[in-house]
Amino acid sequence: MTFPRTAGGLLATALLLLAPVAPAAANPIGDQVPPSGGEKLLRLEVTTMSPRVITADTTRLTVTGRVTNVGDRAVDDVEAKVQRGEPLERDADLQELADHATDSATSPFVEVADTLEPGDSAELTVTANVRGTEQSLALNSPGVYPLLVNVNGRPDYGGQARLAAVSIPLPVLSIPGGGTASPEAELPGVSIVWPILGTQPRRLPTTDGSTVLTDDALADALAPDGRLFGLVNSVAEATAGNGTLLNSLCFAIDPDLLRTVSDMTGGYQVRTETGRLVPGEGANAASDWLTRLSDLTRGRCVFAVPYADADLAALSRSGAVELAQLSAGSSVVADVLAPVQPVSELFWPAGGSFDQRTLVDLATVGPTTVLADPAHLQGVTGRAPYAVTGTTTTHPVRALPVDPLVSNALDVGRGGPGVDRSLQNGLAALAFRTLFDGRPGGEVLVTPPRRWMASATELRGYLDFAQRLFDGGYAEPRSLAGTVSGPNRGTVGGLAYTPRDSAQEIPASITADVARINQVKRDLLDAMNDDNTNDVDPNTLLSPLQYGLLRGTSTAWRGSHRKAAALVAEVDEQLEALCDQVVINDPQQPLTLASGDSPIPVTLSNGLPVSIEVRVRLAAQPGLTPQPFQDVLLPPQSARTVLPQAEASRAGRFKVDVSLSTPGGTQLGSTEQLEVSSSSYGVITIALTGTAGGILIVLVAFRIFRRVRAARAGEAVDPTGPEPIVEDGDRVDP
Repeated sequence: MTFPRTAGGLLATALLLLAPVAPAAANPIGDQVPPSGGEKLLRLEVTTMSPRVITADTTRLTVTGRVTNVGDRAVDDVEAKVQRGEPLERDADLQELADHATDSATSPFVEVADTLEPGDSAELTVTANVRGTEQSLALNSPGVYPLLVNVNGRPDYGGQARLAAVSIPLPVLSIPGGGTASPEAELPGVSIVWPILGTQPRRLPTTDGSTVLTDDALADALAPDGRLFGLVNSVAEATAGNGTLLNSLCFAIDPDLLRTVSDMTGGYQVRTETGRLVPGEGANAASDWLTRLSDLTRGRCVFAVPYADADLAALSRSGAVELAQLSAGSSVVADVLAPVQPVSELFWPAGGSFDQRTLVDLATVGPTTVLADPAHLQGVTGRAPYAVTGTTTTHPVRALPVDPLVSNALDVGRGGPGVDRSLQNGLAALAFRTLFDGRPGGEVLVTPPRRWMASATELRGYLDFAQRLFDGGYAEPRSLAGTVSGPNRGTVGGLAYTPRDSAQEIPASITADVARINQVKRDLLDAMNDDNTNDVDPNTLLSPLQYGLLRGTSTAWRGSHRKAAALVAEVDEQLEALCDQVVINDPQQPLTLASGDSPIPVTLSNGLPVSIEVRVRLAAQPGLTPQPFQDVLLPPQSARTVLPQAEASRAGRFKVDVSLSTPGGTQLGSTEQLEVSSSSYGVITIALTGTAGGILIVLVAFRIFRRVRAARAGEAVDPTGPEPIVEDGDRVDP
């Protein structure tokens, strides 16, 4: 690699200079490095580094932070310095930065505190010259360097030692008075997925069309200084004077979030912890945010993640294919952000892969492109995009690999809760991939965390750096939509789906409930009639419950299964409440049958706003035989008395269980027990009795006839012979 010293080269590099980042004590920079001793006595938080990227006009690097005594004894002579290692050459070097040697150059130690008692803290500021002195960073070539902020001290009962350290990647694009990074002959194309997803689904299922949220946290996220506001506003600010960056961005939008925000603009309610509904306060923030998003995405690359970012693999593997296809086929983004036309059939799986069954289900609907983790691709030949050849599907399946190095660097959760290093790591990874990894050209597809928690400052810093890479001629923006619509340039045998991937899914115990509830919903819909006097569509009544099931399987709940189960249970309760609106009215008194075969009057009530076909069943009792069942169509919000036939075989009182269900078997309401009284016999019983009496008469007549015939036969016997013995009509010779 050459390092031209032309004025044009230096000017291009100067454009890459980033402004110092404001202090943010809650957001340390860099990765903690274990102390040289076994016991942790000091904690170091690096809060600012200025500048974050070294360029030709950088003479000094300044690092600030805070040192805290977290041990059980005092530490004296606390001092700090910065030191660096050699430029990184491999992806693994950047991923394992803390393991890299940093003894190539060092700044002098500066005093931090004479003594730090347990619990005490002290601010530190270390300034290092970039070049030109004995004790400096001595940078002599562009690259990404491992930088270590090293804190030494002398604890009680011990000697001087390194007690805390933080490792930071330092991108160097040009050297003061030295070389400048040269663009590759074939510029890498950079595409960035920009996720517009909520941290979790907040909408509750309702069957009356109202918008009810679990809390008002979404309003805070949409307001200025909120997370969702920052995701939209940072792009608007970064592209205000130059739209080149927008050509590399593709907005991944959750239809559920978009629909919820759209409905919030018309007013909504929030359910408090006590269950009470109160008006929400975010209607204006929702309206402003939606306008900003609509303006930003007009004419740009947009694609929809599954509704509520549902876990498609978990749904497909549980057999809930209908729900998976409903989630993947949502048209909300196109409807709300019209005239935006989202990129169709593009999927971004949470774990970087789909199993074969899910791919088959998705490709049944249309051509499918998966943004995949390259570690999951099997049998790779050629270059991306890849045709997936090892799976037989209705429509073609393609795989487009993401860049794991650049993408994972943006994970703000790496290193522990509350630690936000995404900007510095992200800058270093992007600089390394586009300038220093030695690969000619190639695609750099960046997929940040789905629910990116970076601050607005970090988001803007990352976008500015990408824009300046484009302006400096080090990379070119690449449209993801253009890549997806372009030709395949290679093949893969398939996508691996490992036991670890399965373990990260929404668990089968929850998706089994989801499949069961959805089956009940489907059966209930089949029983409903849309020819209603009040023109209510049954789908309007039941579809919110389906979307509620999708929220219960959102990838946001990976690792938080209790919340997923709670949302699914909420839908189950809503569906049960609908079923309980179709009931049997208890007459509150015994029913008297006028005859043994009189029908039993049963009064049914339908509280639903739609017609529904129900099946009435009466349980047989000893002495009472009802007809097996009777199907009845109940008009909306009405009552109707039906007369199922029953036959009493004896007089007396009977307790009859009467139940309602759909023709498909879904129970409606609760089983009622009716008391029926009968004092007469039914027609069948009388007929049977008459028939039996007739048979008895015939048998008696036949017996008399035989006796008469036997008597006549006795009179004709010889009178001189012995008297014959006659027993029961039969003659017996003596």
